[in-house]
Amino acid sequence: MIETYNIWKLRGEQLDHASSSSATRMDSVEPIVDPNNQVIDIIQDAFPFASTNINHEREDDVPTPIDSAEFEQYEKLLKNANQELYPGCKSFSVLTAIVELMHGKIKYRMSNLCFDYFLVVFKRMLPMDNCLPKDHKHAQKLLNGLGLGYEKIHACKNNCMLFYKEHETLDTCTMCNESRFKMTSQNRTTKIPQKVMRYLPLKPRLQQLYMSMHTATDMR
Repeated sequence: MIETYNIWKLRGEQLDHASSSSATRMDSVEPIVDPNNQVIDIIQDAFPFASTNINHEREDDVPTPIDSAEFEQYEKLLKNANQELYPGCKSFSVLTAIVELMHGKIKYRMSNLCFDYFLVVFKRMLPMDNCLPKDHKHAQKLLNGLGLGYEKIHACKNNCMLFYKEHETLDTCTMCNESRFKMTSQNRTTKIPQKVMRYLPLKPRLQQLYMSMHTATDMR
């Protein structure tokens, strides 16, 4: 049946169930992807030296110098990517669980306090010896090693300016004189910024795109 053909049900025309059901079955078949393997691929992209030094094929290949702190971070991520969320869990490693939960947090705009609450509840639901992080701070700390970190920059409440570089030490906006920080009920200044911009540094992300075997050819 032609895909664009409209079936006139109100006039008694019947749908060809055999063809439609077979097409539905074919459309619903999707390749099975192991999220744990996907996370390991992400780690390899974040730390290209791992595959470069392990998989160099020619004898004249020179291994890339490795920074000790960077290698320590790589080993930590790899450990969490291979460690079961709890003994006997085959569906999630510690790292895949964190990635899934953080994805949901961002997608549904969940606050850090709300995220912390659900982590506490999830830890109580899981077996006692689970390895789920206890709060957002610890979860974010693990993901920062994947190059998913960001820089917080204070901004004017009215979007006039950023308190950045030469304006980093200012307490009021140079354009509207609005206070950089929130005020208490007693009209006292706190150290809580009124607005924060989260800046994703471009340079390290471009470097990863060029170094990743999955995206390097597309960057040329």
